[in-house]
Amino acid sequence: MKNLIQPIVSNQPEPGHHARSVLTIEEFIRLLKEEEDYWAPEQNNTKRMITRLRKIFYDQWGWNSELIRGAAAIESRFETVLHDSPVNHGKEVVRYKKLVYMPVYRVVTYTDHDKVFGDTRAGKVPFIYEGDHQDVVLTEGHFCDVAHTLAGLDAINYKQVVSPLPSFLSFLTPFVPHVDSNVDVVTWLGDIASSSADFLFDYLKNNGKSVSGKEAQEVINVDASASDMLGDIDAYVIAHHYDIGSSNGMRCTELLTDYYLGDNGYRARRFSTFCSVIGLEKWNGREFANEKQWLAYYRKQLRDSTSFVTYSVNEKTLSGVLLPLKIWFHWYDDALKLDLLLSIFLKALKHNLTLEK
Repeated sequence: MKNLIQPIVSNQPEPGHHARSVLTIEEFIRLLKEEEDYWAPEQNNTKRMITRLRKIFYDQWGWNSELIRGAAAIESRFETVLHDSPVNHGKEVVRYKKLVYMPVYRVVTYTDHDKVFGDTRAGKVPFIYEGDHQDVVLTEGHFCDVAHTLAGLDAINYKQVVSPLPSFLSFLTPFVPHVDSNVDVVTWLGDIASSSADFLFDYLKNNGKSVSGKEAQEVINVDASASDMLGDIDAYVIAHHYDIGSSNGMRCTELLTDYYLGDNGYRARRFSTFCSVIGLEKWNGREFANEKQWLAYYRKQLRDSTSFVTYSVNEKTLSGVLLPLKIWFHWYDDALKLDLLLSIFLKALKHNLTLEK
């Protein structure tokens, strides 16, 4: 386990994605611009358009009810459906039943009341959603899942605590599992929590035997891939440098074009910016002054985030409901590898900081 790494920067698409279907960031932004134009004359409502673009890739279920509640009522162009068996252009979504991996498949399609095509494309998958197109290659040659970036930007515009409680019971939040920042949950912390949750399911399936180092690395490479993590990080960096909450500002695609294709230096310093935003302080070239405090704080955040992930991917039986509560009560801390996952993430950030000029 000591040789595990958290990937953040890679010149390869994430596992399961095919290089032949990869778009450049320029090509992907052009597709996003077409979607912006669908919503004329709202293209310059930056905040609202970020939500609409995010909902192409992540909509319905927990996204509206738990993660970004403030954007729940904003209309999406497409329909999102889950299928029990593989379908053309369906994206595999993790699900477990009685500890057996039984994925479902998310597919996005045109509706029968599209403003441009009417019902002529109803049930068909839009090109922007086909072939993992959100996993793009940047000009530097690195892969980045821009759908993760859009999700992070949307959460930043609608910040909230994540808990199972409705808003009117928020005063009870300290007494239930909760994560202080939905931004963290929909980005890097949630991806790491997915790794932790899969470690737990493997542990339970194998009668209390933890995954091997090789198996653990394979889980991390899929659940918290470099492409996903870079997209997560870029959400914080973009929000730091641009006005993403304007109702009359830059088009989202203008903002993305400036960040990813402009000569502004923001990408070159993305790790410094990200570390500062998430609370890491006083980098001396080797370590941060508050690493111990940061790790202690995020250990609790990761545990509770993992409890939410576990609930979302598991069957809704009594045992499926009890498992997240057991996580909250520290039953499975060793199996979850919370400290290990946070430490290798921090190590990866520090490595990339040393490469910044």
